[in-house]
Amino acid sequence: MDAQELLVLATHYYKDEDYANARESYLQVLELNPSNAVAYTNLGTCFFVQNLLNEAAECYLAANQVDSNYIQAIYNYAHLLLLQKKYAEGFVYYRTRHHEHIRGNKLGGVAYPPTQLQGNEDLRGKTLYISHEQGFGDTINFIRYLPHFEETGAKLLVYVPESMHKLFALSYSNVTFITPQSNITFDYNTPLLEAPYLFGTTYETIPFGEKYLHVDAQDLQNFRIKHDLNKSDVLKIGFNYQGSQGVDAVKNRSIELSLMLEYLEQIPDVKLYCLQYERSEADDILLKKQGITNLGSQIKDFYDTALMIESMDVIVSIDTSFLHLAGALGKKSFALLKYHPDWRWGLVEEQSNWYKNFTLIRQSKPHDWSGVLEEVVQRIKHG
Repeated sequence: MDAQELLVLATHYYKDEDYANARESYLQVLELNPSNAVAYTNLGTCFFVQNLLNEAAECYLAANQVDSNYIQAIYNYAHLLLLQKKYAEGFVYYRTRHHEHIRGNKLGGVAYPPTQLQGNEDLRGKTLYISHEQGFGDTINFIRYLPHFEETGAKLLVYVPESMHKLFALSYSNVTFITPQSNITFDYNTPLLEAPYLFGTTYETIPFGEKYLHVDAQDLQNFRIKHDLNKSDVLKIGFNYQGSQGVDAVKNRSIELSLMLEYLEQIPDVKLYCLQYERSEADDILLKKQGITNLGSQIKDFYDTALMIESMDVIVSIDTSFLHLAGALGKKSFALLKYHPDWRWGLVEEQSNWYKNFTLIRQSKPHDWSGVLEEVVQRIKHG
């Protein structure tokens, strides 16, 4: 085979999660062409998804050495640094996500190109346009930085999806939230995820790790009365088991509802509530058969979801926007993490400075959700 054929074969192995054969094929490519930055980068990713960080770093740096213009290598390296909590360097390299090769045509609400702010500009009296740029979970996670932006003295115009307006406007009443169709002018524009770079965030200085969003107290009381959620004789557990259907970003994060229920129903003296927004017809049938209250069927926006979360005693959830919302509300939660987690969660910790109310329960091997759920059951039983 020539190098191109080997690259295709390696990609096939990688997609099948056959990382041993994928690595071997990429190494064969590099024997034929030692200057192939793509092969170095993809080889690094084979190591990275197996949590072999030193090997992955060597490959990403080798890719950059043979071709400093190959942005994907630096972008991947940024995630590796962030996973290691090396935020000072990691958030610098993470800015490569603005490169067209990385972002493609997904512009979000940010006027491109974004202003390359450095964090030392005098923004007093200026209008700063801040925008949602990636997933719902990222926006919930980083909306905590709005008070820091307010302290710069700038007038803030913030674009977030409409389903988030009510929740965020209640928590940040001094901020103007806009729609993509708004007719605006501004002096600077920046994606929301630039905040950690601009404010020099380290893992130790992550702001508002305890709580930064809230709901209206009367709305919460009305919701609890409507759904008979004021009783305190049993532990109320709200759960979420899958991300958006068909989205590659949540690959391997989701859990089958039947498996989730198999374990959670072992916990004595609890009442389970499904808070899942997107569900299949089969899931709805199973929930009804098991007598599980399906509050998720009544969700219209993130404010509804927030009321549901606040009505629970404990949240059990996979890594999705729902989990970030639970953290932002300060709710005690068990975060169920896949073997190779998102960079926010590190590799070994049980706690997180991003959300100090979380207990992180990790897969000990890929795809092993049974072990994770058994651990959750034991923690709640004895906790």
